[in-house]
Amino acid sequence: MSFLAPLYALGLLAVAGPILFHLIRRRPKGEVPFSSLMFLSPSPPPPARKRRIDQLLLLLLRSAALVLLGVAFMRPFLRHDAAAEAGEAGQRVVILIDTSASLKRGDLWRQAVAKADAALAECGPSDRVAVFAFDRTVRPVFGFAESDQLEPQQRLAIARDRLTQLSPTWNGTELGQALIDAAGAILEADTKRGRVVLVSDLPQGVKLAPLTGFDWPAEVGLDLRVVADDRGNAGLDLLVDRSDSERPGEPGHLRVRVTNDANSRTEKFALAWAGTTGADTEAYVPPGESRVVKVARPPAGSTPTLRLRGDAHEFDNALYLAPILREELTVVFVGTDAADDATGLRYFLDRAWAETPERKVVVTGRKPDDPLTWDEVKSAPLVVLAGDTTADNTRTLERYAKAGGTVLVVLPAAGQAVTLATLAGVPPWAVEEAKVARYAMLQDIAFDHPLFAPLSGPQYGDFTKVQFWKHRRIKDLQLGNGRVLARFDDGDAAVLEKPLGTGRLVVFAAGWQPADSQLARSSKFVPLMTALLELLGGRRVTTTNYRIGDRVPLTAGTTAVRKSDGSSVNIARDAPFDGTDQPGVYTADTPTGPKPFAVNLDPTESLTTPLPPEILEQYGVKLAKLENNEQRREAERQQRTAELERSQSIWRWLVLAAVFVLLVETGLAGWRTWSQPQSGSAP
Repeated sequence: MSFLAPLYALGLLAVAGPILFHLIRRRPKGEVPFSSLMFLSPSPPPPARKRRIDQLLLLLLRSAALVLLGVAFMRPFLRHDAAAEAGEAGQRVVILIDTSASLKRGDLWRQAVAKADAALAECGPSDRVAVFAFDRTVRPVFGFAESDQLEPQQRLAIARDRLTQLSPTWNGTELGQALIDAAGAILEADTKRGRVVLVSDLPQGVKLAPLTGFDWPAEVGLDLRVVADDRGNAGLDLLVDRSDSERPGEPGHLRVRVTNDANSRTEKFALAWAGTTGADTEAYVPPGESRVVKVARPPAGSTPTLRLRGDAHEFDNALYLAPILREELTVVFVGTDAADDATGLRYFLDRAWAETPERKVVVTGRKPDDPLTWDEVKSAPLVVLAGDTTADNTRTLERYAKAGGTVLVVLPAAGQAVTLATLAGVPPWAVEEAKVARYAMLQDIAFDHPLFAPLSGPQYGDFTKVQFWKHRRIKDLQLGNGRVLARFDDGDAAVLEKPLGTGRLVVFAAGWQPADSQLARSSKFVPLMTALLELLGGRRVTTTNYRIGDRVPLTAGTTAVRKSDGSSVNIARDAPFDGTDQPGVYTADTPTGPKPFAVNLDPTESLTTPLPPEILEQYGVKLAKLENNEQRREAERQQRTAELERSQSIWRWLVLAAVFVLLVETGLAGWRTWSQPQSGSAP
């Protein structure tokens, strides 16, 4: 038997008071005559040595009632076994350990493992424990399902063993989603309370955005175990992958941001290319600030690495760049328009793709009756067909599309759509000219499709200024199983797509020339043409610099990617590469030769100044505010004890027993009063 409020036992001493006072009472001193009592027989008090308790049963009943009430106020409860001592249900504890790149600094990882191990040692026998690791993603290392099937000692031993197998990665820190997943794991266990123990350096670069719309559960507390390194840190970030003035064949410059930690003891740094003998670029960055530094690019053709010197930690002091390999693409235009005709389709097509250091696009023209060979189109990313062409050319285009190419068919005028129908595998039909009152606009645009995805943002997705003076009418099912990607506001289909083998057929019901629309003169034309160019088996590798965790789109036909550590990853057909788990220069084996691309650390990992815990409270996270482990365990023990006593409610039965005893005592006292003979009489 244990008591929730044992100090109420002092009240039981009051039961002995009346008994002691009765036994030690003395004979009164002095006598006072009273006239009205002169006719009664004298009854002197008994001698002190003969005093005794003559109503023992009544005294015991009254004392028992007081004792029962006193014990009820003490709130008694029974501890059945060791599990009850520790709390019958226990609590769910999630050890959430940070494995992001910032933990590579100094001995932070050793500190993190030690703090996580200490948190495991604090768990009671009835607590259920899980270990989650997080960086860019959240990974259960030791889940509740496995923990619930083990004995307490086995549970802690396996959890410690799993901790020793972890190591920091190169990923960023997605703390917000990690906290949500940890709290969700506790709530899924259907428990009344739980605790998330966060072991992290809690840098300013952590991402907390998912917490904005999350209602943190009141029954889950967050216990912070922060590891720290007071030497500060500096990092690199590439602002652009080429300077504004860079031109093909010229080395140009790079604009690099150098960020210095507020706790840093250094403010002078140097930037130098690894393996070169050129002069270093000096950078003066006061603690807590950042500076943009212009660094000369090394000679073209190399795969340079820019190093930051003067920093206390090396994990983020390298910036990798892949050499720019210029891609020359040929777009085939089949139609009657001349290249210098400002009213035709090809005139604007020639000017849609500006020449860049990474890519040069050339448009070649063919008349509809000119023979179109397989060698001309097999490597082309896009073939534009304005009108009909010969049967031989149609077969060549069909073979090209089924091999993974993109054929764009523009309907310049009403009439028979023979080539389009043949490519779509449907009977020919007569295309009609739509009746447009003033102009038509686009609506119901499929921004989830790669063609319109570059324009999906709110600042780009407004097509109200793109007016169409005329267009051709195509019904939804005239292409078979085609998909409508955009409609005119009169309901007619404007852009349609139909898969052909591994490629696709895209149909524009109106042209972009001024006679048909304002599309060519709008800001939407270049992104649309660029997206069409990159529909060939997925997005082509035109960007050469990525960050850890990015999915890299690859050129169609890429078979493997060689990582920076020398390992090779085979690529499924037309699948993006998602193995960017370490910084360095990667190489994709494409049909046109090896193409390198660089992967760098997320620059937010260089922002290592500790984040104030109050920031988490602003997001609604409930922080545990206990001063030390002993206080924490004592508070948890008291909480479990209170819940155990509340579930048993023994005090209610004690109060009922006290009421019953008082009823018995009252009945016995009344019976004795009526049955006792009257003593004394008047003369």
